[in-house]
Parts: sequence; structure tokens; C-alpha cells
Amino acid sequence: MKRLLVILILTFNFQTLAKADDIRDFEIEGMSIGDSLLDYFSKDEIEKNIDENIHKDLDGKFKLTGFYGKSSEYDGLQLAFKANDKKYIIYGINGGIFYSDMQKCEKKLKSISNELSNLFKNAEKSFDVKQIHPADKTGKSYAISDVFFLKTGSASVRCTNWSNEISLKYGWNDNLRVGIKAKEYNDWLPSAQ
Repeated sequence: MKRLLVILILTFNFQTLAKADDIRDFEIEGMSIGDSLLDYFSKDEIEKNIDENIHKDLDGKFKLTGFYGKSSEYDGLQLAFKANDKKYIIYGINGGIFYSDMQKCEKKLKSISNELSNLFKNAEKSFDVKQIHPADKTGKSYAISDVFFLKTGSASVRCTNWSNEISLKYGWNDNLRVGIKAKEYNDWLPSAQ
């Protein structure tokens, strides 16, 4: 009887760990990779909020739509989907919080990263990665990231410090971003996005 109980406990524990290593089981504001955006927003809302300035230098395979003021936890949400997909299947989700103080942003980054470390125990991890942001051709904007690589995609926490020029040109604000990406979308993106 004890042996059966031990086997059942181990089976349930391993199932939980396996789920924690599938990016589709992680949610941001109740949304997951593989969900349809149409379950959360209308087609008009999705199309109206596409930011043509994001990914403009890439091949157009994916689009990004954003929603601000519709989340209790984040200042904004960005969701990635394939450009020609009529079902608007989600390939990436970012929840962002605006910061004017990068030290506070980095402190929050570490707090969230610790939580993700506990959730994604088997992930390959890369911490404190500082990169010039590829969206800013002047090289003045940078991002600091902690990234968790899984077989099915990635999860990340990042603080982005936009240059004054980028902030003025596009209206982009310094921010903390919690993101999840399907492997296909992650592989398509330049490294700091």
C-alpha cells in the first residue's frame, strides 16, 4: 500500500513539473500561447491596435497589437500573432509596467525572475543579459533581461531603457516587461526583442 501511495505522489509531482516546463501552461492576464485573440478582443480592436512601428524592419510574418488600460496588473499588454491568421492565434504575450526609475525596474525584475526560477526549474536560464535594443538604430536604448528557455518557447523579464529620441519619436516609455513566446515566434525575433 505504501509503495502505491509513493508511486501516485511521484506521478502527480512529475506531471506538475512537466506542465511547468510547457510555455502554453503559463498565463498572463488569463491568456496563454495558442489561445485565440478573438476570445478576448474583437477583430476591430485587434486590427485597430496593431503597432506598425514594431517589427517594421522584419519580414512581416508576425504582427503585434497592444492594449493599454485594460489590465489590472499591467499598464499595457502586447500580443503577437501571425499576419495572415484569421483566427489570431497568440504566439507571444507581454505585460508591461511603465517605470521612470530604472533601479526600481531592475529590483522588480529580480523579484519576478525569482518566481519564474521556481516555476521553470528545468529551464535553461540566462540572467543579467544587457543588450543594445535593436529597435533603436542609434544604439542608445538598452534592455536588461532574465530569460528562461524551454523546449516550447521562452519566458522573460526585461527592463528597457529607451533613449530620449525613441521615446519622443514613437511615444515608447521605459518599462518592465514580463513575456512569454512560442518557440516559432521567439526564433523569428531579433535577440533583444
